[in-house]
Amino acid sequence: MLIQKFGGSSLADMDGFIAAASIITDAASNEKVVVVLSAMFGVTDLLESAIKTAVEGGDFKTVLDSINKKEQGMLERMASAGWDCPVATEFLQLQHQRLASRLEGVTLLEQCPAEVQAEILSTGEGFSSRLMSDLLRAQGHAARWSNTDVLPPANESYLDSLVDIEAAAPRLQQAMSGDHSILVLPGFYGCNASGKPQLLGRNGSDYSAASAAAALQARSCEIWKDVDGFFTADPRIVASAKCLDEVSYEEAMELSFFGAKVISAKALTPLMSAGIPCSIKNTYHPDKAGTLIHAGTEKPTVVRGVSHLDDVASITLQGGGMRGRVGVARRVMEALANQSISVLLIVQSSSEYSITLCVRSDEAGRARAALADTFHFELLHGLISGISVMDQRSVITLVGDGMRHYRGLAARFLSAISAAGVNVEVIAQGSTECAIAVVVEKRTAHAALRACHTAFFSHTSHMDVILLGCGNVGATLLQQFQSQDSTLAAGHKALHVRAIANSRKLLVGHDTIELESWQQDLEDRGTAWTMDDIIAIRKQLGLLNPTIIDCTSDEGLANQYTNFLANGFNVVAANKKANTASMAYYREMRVTAARHFRKFMYETNVGAGLPIIDTLQSLIRSGDELNSFGGILSGSLSMIFGMLEDGFAFSDAVDKAMQLGFTEPDPRDDLSGMDVARKLLIIAREIGLELELEDIEVEPVIEFGFAADADSSELISRLKALDDTFATRVDAAKAEAKVLRYIGRIEDGRCSVSVDAVPKDKPLGSIRDGENALVLHTRYYQPIPLVLRGYGAGADVTAAGVFGDLLRTAWRPLDL
Repeated sequence: MLIQKFGGSSLADMDGFIAAASIITDAASNEKVVVVLSAMFGVTDLLESAIKTAVEGGDFKTVLDSINKKEQGMLERMASAGWDCPVATEFLQLQHQRLASRLEGVTLLEQCPAEVQAEILSTGEGFSSRLMSDLLRAQGHAARWSNTDVLPPANESYLDSLVDIEAAAPRLQQAMSGDHSILVLPGFYGCNASGKPQLLGRNGSDYSAASAAAALQARSCEIWKDVDGFFTADPRIVASAKCLDEVSYEEAMELSFFGAKVISAKALTPLMSAGIPCSIKNTYHPDKAGTLIHAGTEKPTVVRGVSHLDDVASITLQGGGMRGRVGVARRVMEALANQSISVLLIVQSSSEYSITLCVRSDEAGRARAALADTFHFELLHGLISGISVMDQRSVITLVGDGMRHYRGLAARFLSAISAAGVNVEVIAQGSTECAIAVVVEKRTAHAALRACHTAFFSHTSHMDVILLGCGNVGATLLQQFQSQDSTLAAGHKALHVRAIANSRKLLVGHDTIELESWQQDLEDRGTAWTMDDIIAIRKQLGLLNPTIIDCTSDEGLANQYTNFLANGFNVVAANKKANTASMAYYREMRVTAARHFRKFMYETNVGAGLPIIDTLQSLIRSGDELNSFGGILSGSLSMIFGMLEDGFAFSDAVDKAMQLGFTEPDPRDDLSGMDVARKLLIIAREIGLELELEDIEVEPVIEFGFAADADSSELISRLKALDDTFATRVDAAKAEAKVLRYIGRIEDGRCSVSVDAVPKDKPLGSIRDGENALVLHTRYYQPIPLVLRGYGAGADVTAAGVFGDLLRTAWRPLDL
């Protein structure tokens, strides 16, 4: 025996009915089938709207006409296809008259009794089930329609009844007897002894099918919808969500109760009690495996999925008078039960000072009124200080049977939500430990859901990049991202460029920006931006571990690093302006990064791709101390002074360095020595010296203000006035077997940058042609120093250094 249920989304149009009929007849060729149908898509909502309109005295006939048009249109399409549907046609004619009569009465009463409401709302399933029965018979199959007196209610509730499964068993067996192989039932309601319909609650058709399966001890129950099954998260929100092959009854219960609209949580109870497996399948893709709900899940999985439930309100009772008082929680639950309000979750503080519970938003007003009435005495005498309601909330729930055996999941769950910039207001975990639920503001729920899904279901180290500055270094970095894509994938690393900005425009990708066309896309689709737009990207896209990469030299942007860090971004800076700002800001950046568990990386601030910062930090962490430092920290000055050594005139050396692209557009920026001074200041601060930029003693290569009235095109001719001076200094150094180099030094806490003559056979004497070098004499490295040498300028090496910093920010996957 097989039970099949088709939801309203599977019956949205004629194609849906035909697809469902094909599935039914295929199954009926092997065994007897009981088919349960929901109303056509949208009909129940229209019926509810008609009731509301009638209660308010409005024109309900317009709504009835919409329903009639929808159902009559389906009959006409069936007739045009050659399928006669006499039973459904007769029912529709009578239904329209009956509904109009009932709603006239509702208008006069200005209310709708539960018994009448049940009668009106059940008509949608009455039509769709008769239509399916007609269609199957028209196609030549042995099908019989039955009313739901075969599913007798177990109580007297007209809006949320239970099925008496024991009483239903013989009735269903009797209905299945005969030469028909298919029994078609309307879902959502059962008929009592008086023949009146009693609704089975929200998503009641699922419960109808599950009750029939339990009563008949069916082989299996199938729920056919317009989705493939349970997903690890809502695929409409999380694009990377995957369909689950299987879930346990308990996992399905938690996922469904807290928002996964796949099967009614109420329907799982009879299935679980009877041990009947249930498959969730897609009507429009019946070849897909779907999700199997059963007891014996074979694949041990710690976390199955993350669900979210919107439109929730949290209600808190608090006050000193609640401490030690027996029965407070019982009175809370009774007050709400008397109003037929379901409590989604409830928690009590360990001090017994407060109780917080969650209900659906549309029930929050009634819930608060019921609690205020129940606790009137306590409120009057100040034993309870108040009952507060926070609406527009959502519940995010982490679900998995294996969670009880794995430590640290709650910490990772909360860390992921925090990393998304979302505040958790309530935390609840049941004693079975198969679910952890948190309450957050509804507007932040999608961001929290995406972050949690990444934290638990991403099997790669995760990097989300917002690139600010796409000039020489930024563009080269994007090229390196492209070229390293396969290498990153092989190393289980996922890099997504989420946004790119230049000084004028910002381009944000909903998933990831296509790097093949980023320049054109930025020009065509980019928009003007502010810092607030950058900060909003994290929540907008629900990023778990976003990293802002600053490839500009903009001081204003550098001053925003603390803001970025405080809002949950890692910062990777090629821009050295932040680290050379005031000492107070230098400290503030590091304190902010630590407080918000973010990373601030800036390896390229001193030597482009050379591992200078990392080396210094490693030495200091290991207990080493710097005794002295000397370094060539400018690729452009390394090139210029190397050419002086070869006999070039000073002006010619500067001109050639400009032509080779080693200098800034205006070489006076390099010749001032301030770039080297900034790099030296960063090194000094890394070893613990609390200095400001003005504390660095700077001897510029040319005097400050030299040829200030000349533009860059005139500068070279003006520099010729210095050729003889530099030639004299070069010759003097050469006479002592020395060469001129521009060197930054740290000795005895004093920092200086100057043109020095150094022995050619010493480490710094051989540095030229754009190379950088650092010579560190430490407690461990003496008398032979630690020397770092290599190209310290250029887009390729700088971008590579930024890339290396980015890799250190990657969010590591959870090994479950």
